[in-house]
Amino acid sequence: MTPRRLVTLATAVTLLLTLTACGSDAPTREEASQEAHSAAARQASASSAEQISTLLSAVTQASPLRSVATSTRDTCHAGVTNALWPHDDYRLSCSLSDIRYFGADGDILDVVREVDKRAKAAGLIPTTTSAIEDVETYYAANGKTDDGLLLPPPGLSYLVPAHDWTVQVRWTRDVNALINQAVPDLTWPTVFVEADPVDFDTLRSGLLRRSEYLVTVSSGTTYYEVPWPS
Repeated sequence: MTPRRLVTLATAVTLLLTLTACGSDAPTREEASQEAHSAAARQASASSAEQISTLLSAVTQASPLRSVATSTRDTCHAGVTNALWPHDDYRLSCSLSDIRYFGADGDILDVVREVDKRAKAAGLIPTTTSAIEDVETYYAANGKTDDGLLLPPPGLSYLVPAHDWTVQVRWTRDVNALINQAVPDLTWPTVFVEADPVDFDTLRSGLLRRSEYLVTVSSGTTYYEVPWPS
């Protein structure tokens, strides 16, 4: 047997053993659901939700913003092992998101400047490609390149020190383009869902009808993860 064939055979054996090991350790629906509902997972969820909520509240105290709705989502997924390669890095992964919706009027640049000021006061660090200076450049150019091509809509993005989170700020005048959010189904590999979606149809006929802009401020994180057994 040639050295090349030995290497190929060894690689194939290693891959087969890896897939077999992952497959044999794959959680059942009941096991994954129990872990997702465990005290450790729920405590991690509550702690992360509180931290994110406190942070977003600090950022959105900007006076031009009028709160109209909040949506939250908390989901857990079992690691998938039925693909040949690669499989998921986790046996169970849980994440949550928090989106705040606001109405705003007047000069949107003044509005987002105030939001940016609040975000920096809360200790957030602007990312290099979505800072307030990039937004100002966009509006100074009327949203177009020197060649007259339309630029993508701007937004603000911030890093949260000591966490793997980001905070995103977006805005639009086209509230009719918003689509109602569906609650995820509990279909495998999803084993846990808690969601509070927003009914945009109601908002359009109510609070948002009196606003020039819809502004969203959001964040989220993976708060609980179970690795494959080593």
